[in-house]
Amino acid sequence: MATGSDSDQPEWRVVEEVPISDTIYDVAQTKEGPYAIASDGTMIANRDQDDQWNVVFDDGPATRNNRLKAMDVTDDGARLWFLGSSGALGCYDVKERRKYDYSFPKEMTSTWEGIAVSGKAGSEKALAANGSGEVMPFAIDGFDVDWGVARKPGGGKYSGSGANISALAAGPDGIGYAVNTSGAAFRTTKEEGWEQIGIVNAQVNFYDIYAGPQGRVYVAAGDGRLYRYDDSYHSWTPIGVAKGALRAVDIFQDKIVALGAGGNIYQRTMGGQRWEKIHTPTSATLYDMVLGYPDVAVGKGGTIMVRPRGQTRHSGKSKDGDNYEGRGELWDGTDDDENQSSGGSSSGDSTSGDSTSGDSTSGDSTSGDSTSGDSTSGDSTSGDSTSS
Repeated sequence: MATGSDSDQPEWRVVEEVPISDTIYDVAQTKEGPYAIASDGTMIANRDQDDQWNVVFDDGPATRNNRLKAMDVTDDGARLWFLGSSGALGCYDVKERRKYDYSFPKEMTSTWEGIAVSGKAGSEKALAANGSGEVMPFAIDGFDVDWGVARKPGGGKYSGSGANISALAAGPDGIGYAVNTSGAAFRTTKEEGWEQIGIVNAQVNFYDIYAGPQGRVYVAAGDGRLYRYDDSYHSWTPIGVAKGALRAVDIFQDKIVALGAGGNIYQRTMGGQRWEKIHTPTSATLYDMVLGYPDVAVGKGGTIMVRPRGQTRHSGKSKDGDNYEGRGELWDGTDDDENQSSGGSSSGDSTSGDSTSGDSTSGDSTSGDSTSGDSTSGDSTSGDSTSS
């Protein structure tokens, strides 16, 4: 059982009753709580800030049960955009609780792999990446869409015809960022659409990108590192985090959190030097994570993990009413729940120290999987997106 200051931190726990069993690829925070999309065309939501997740729709944007792969939310948390196979693209208004179908933009039927959105609902801009490595910008006026031209970002040695987009994101200023499978990174510009901002690492896979204030950008990579972009020096710095791939990265308040392989989560205070490996009660493959109220991670087989805020790690009960504590439940001597502890209270510090230095240029290498889309901007009148 955790003691000291860590005992006041919330505990990650698996949601026991999830209405789907398909892989959940992406999750986002909205003004009505977290929403997630699954591979079978289903969207689910946790609107009541408890453990109850419900199906929003189960037939994709156009009732064709298209596989959904990526999702992002407007800056005000009011509208979700999502996309997937066979040209599927749509949005969902969380206040009106209504779905809108925008599939096959400009008669494009290719599979969409990533999306990033910026701005408030009704005036948002977005980037959508397809399986050919092209990125199409579009802008919204109310519910009317002005589609841009799909093309590959930038030029140069590492943006050739074989490179696909690994992840999209944008900062609060609306500047869009992208990394591709050749290790190149790009950002949108008002004058030229895209510009290349260096080579992150052409030898590893990238699965997520976070863009914050003042041009702060982090890329989660398959070699167990985060790569941080420094706009002042126009360079990328590798930060060693873990053994195993990092599938997602997010920042909330003063914490930066990375989602690793095998259900592992790593956390560090901004400006700190030490990463903590946070215990999680699953070894399932997790594909995406978002921090907020609550923190949520999603993955294979309909797995959902949550970490409530404003609760201690002793808070919360399992299905049979046992309190959670440390690494699992505090057993009450009954066998009402097949997932409860087999006897006594479990022990162990939930923040074991499998960590590395904060800004190390070395790291443990591996490979892995995961993608995520954040927000960005687009100039609907040109072939590439621009800053807002």
